[in-house]
Amino acid sequence: MFDTSFLKPIHDSAIAETIRYSAWIFPALETIHFIGLCLLVGAMMVVDLRLMGVLRAGSVKSVLRFTHLAIAGFSINLLSGIGFFVSNPENYAQNPLFWAKMILVLLAGLNVLWFELAERQLLLALPDSAALPSRTRAVAGLSLALWLGIIVLGRFLPLLGIG
Repeated sequence: MFDTSFLKPIHDSAIAETIRYSAWIFPALETIHFIGLCLLVGAMMVVDLRLMGVLRAGSVKSVLRFTHLAIAGFSINLLSGIGFFVSNPENYAQNPLFWAKMILVLLAGLNVLWFELAERQLLLALPDSAALPSRTRAVAGLSLALWLGIIVLGRFLPLLGIG
């Protein structure tokens, strides 16, 4: 696909070799990644479904507290995902599904940034009984769709011999 020689120092690093040749590190990273995914997507599903109006239980203010779990899950996934990449950077870098997943992660991050800058304070100022703006519902729906797409693409990477 393209020249990946610039990734050779990463591939040849002690960390990469340790991950590649250890019998337990890569499976441990997969387990940690799954735990992070559960935190991230579980929290985002509660938040997004509440903001979309699908879940009616709990106030918006109380549901927004779940975003701390999502941040923790994302942080766990970022670190474990770097471990995956470091273990085999050339294969990841040449895989279009990996890049599609990274694009979706970037879009999900931009969606979160939009939510934090344009939606959160508005929602916190609304009374509990107020109807949520359609823009908020759209941002939540996009978030849910992006994270589900990220899961699907991420699941296909090991099936194609990557990861």
